[in-house]
Amino acid sequence: RQTMWGNKVLGTVEEEVERLVNNSYLVAKKILDENQDLLEHLTQTLLEQEVVSAEEFQMMLVEFKAQTIDYAILGEEKNREKLPFQGLPANV
Repeated sequence: RQTMWGNKVLGTVEEEVERLVNNSYLVAKKILDENQDLLEHLTQTLLEQEVVSAEEFQMMLVEFKAQTIDYAILGEEKNREKLPFQGLPANV
């Protein structure tokens, strides 16, 4: 592909994007897994009343002791082996 950046810079950018995307996926999955009870309660509440106010949601976070992590820490590794979609081509 033609670019105004050199191949070395382009390769560095692609590696950094891969690292950020892979680790963001793993962080999001961890948050969802750790807060499964909250998500199930939120789902049921939304099915019953269709809308949840910010205050109601904040109360749910406290009630279910929602787990959070430091979003600034994404890790330095690419973590390809930890992703569930190993069957995709390497250059997608």
